[in-house]
Amino acid sequence: MPDVRQIESPPTLEALFQRYHASWESRNPDLIASLHSEDTIFWVHNGSEPVEGREALRQHCIGLFAAFDFTLEMSRLLYGADHWVLEWTMVAALVEPGGTPFTARVEMLDVVTVNAAGQVVRKDVFVNGRQYQEAFARAGIER
Repeated sequence: MPDVRQIESPPTLEALFQRYHASWESRNPDLIASLHSEDTIFWVHNGSEPVEGREALRQHCIGLFAAFDFTLEMSRLLYGADHWVLEWTMVAALVEPGGTPFTARVEMLDVVTVNAAGQVVRKDVFVNGRQYQEAFARAGIER
């Protein structure tokens, strides 16, 4: 009898988005990285350099989650043939230099490109510059 193996097809874009969003909601660097290609590019357009490669992304997420307490509020989600665009708001718990806590809200836009294997090959995160600068300046964080 021939060796018959089940060939798994890549997840639909919608299914991949749901899993990807859940990985960010659960703050799981291993799961986030596993959904990216080996040569992925992750770039937050806030003046920082892009993160290149799956393991570098995993390490970046570990540091991000250790440094910041934030959640995501979804707004609008649009799908294309090989990508999605998500408008969302970062809701971050920050502290002023004097110790007073506050909640910052920064509007964000993700543009995520996916390959035929169902892996994220690039994620660009665009931030509302004014809201971003005001929040981090109020917290005394240089960006």
